[in-house]
Amino acid sequence: MNLVHHLADWLDAHGLTGTPGVIAISGGPDSVALAHLGVELVKTGALPKLVLAHVNHQLRGEESDADEAFVRNLPTIWMMSDKARLACRTCRIDVAAIAEAQSENLEGAGRNARYDWLSRVAKEEGAAWIATGHTADDQAETVLFRLLRGTGVLGLRGIAERRDMQGVAIIRPWLNVRRVDLLDHLRTHGITYRIDSSNADLHFRRNWLRAKLLPMLRDECNPEIVAVLCRLAEQANDLQADIDTDSAKLLALAERPRAGTMIVFAVDSLRSASDNQMRELFRAVWRREGWPASAMDAKHWQRLVEIARGPAAMCDFPAGVHIRRVAGVMQISFSRSPLASAAYSRSPKTSG
Repeated sequence: MNLVHHLADWLDAHGLTGTPGVIAISGGPDSVALAHLGVELVKTGALPKLVLAHVNHQLRGEESDADEAFVRNLPTIWMMSDKARLACRTCRIDVAAIAEAQSENLEGAGRNARYDWLSRVAKEEGAAWIATGHTADDQAETVLFRLLRGTGVLGLRGIAERRDMQGVAIIRPWLNVRRVDLLDHLRTHGITYRIDSSNADLHFRRNWLRAKLLPMLRDECNPEIVAVLCRLAEQANDLQADIDTDSAKLLALAERPRAGTMIVFAVDSLRSASDNQMRELFRAVWRREGWPASAMDAKHWQRLVEIARGPAAMCDFPAGVHIRRVAGVMQISFSRSPLASAAYSRSPKTSG
């Protein structure tokens, strides 16, 4: 596979050729390969500018700092001293403090803080998109991981190929590319990368799934398990698109003008909806509002349905969501802990 052509074709198919972009780079092989190939497109003029953006989550001490230093040095290694065409931005985030303040797991807290910062970088740099290095292997792992946790159709979609966030496109050009192809590219071109030592810790379920379960399924059940799981994600994506259309219609029917920041629903407008339609409606609201949903399980979503159908009630949900049912309306409000913002710090803008 010619990866530089693949990347160029993908960007062209999505109308992004000739636009400046941000590449989220951890220092690992997938994102380093993406950054290297993006730089090749800058050199040919297919892209006017790239920004390498790295977040130090401050979870692995000196190793995290070494990852940051490695990324800072890449423009020099790749002989791209023109800061107008290749810039480098880094930031340090105390993810552990944010997770504690928001009662969130480390992965979720890190992801939210990372994307918040990346979107700001994109706007400051005039970038149209932010690219991540997720591969077909990551997609398969995500689908399997969510399936084992009992996800529904939405979770089976896996990682989105493209989505909009705060006016910037989040793109994953590698979702149909295997990691082995990226490693071959790096090896062929003599490109070094960093390895996150925590990926070897099998106490983390995701690592165990990657190192043990997926290889076992490949060897014992289906050698094309990665392709099978990626195909399942595509089918779930098509089905969820239909569900989202129905949810949008129901939302438009039931939602009333906000009371300040409070979302208000007329419950009579929901009576003819099925339980599943209502659960999907509330999931759509969580996504629209950007509320943390990782702590919400099947019982929480069903409890929302019960409140909508039942008598007057008040209930607190995970991560600061509050529900009040009174008379003929259902009121939903959200409050984020102010401690979270205190844990967030940015390093100065860096040069390439």
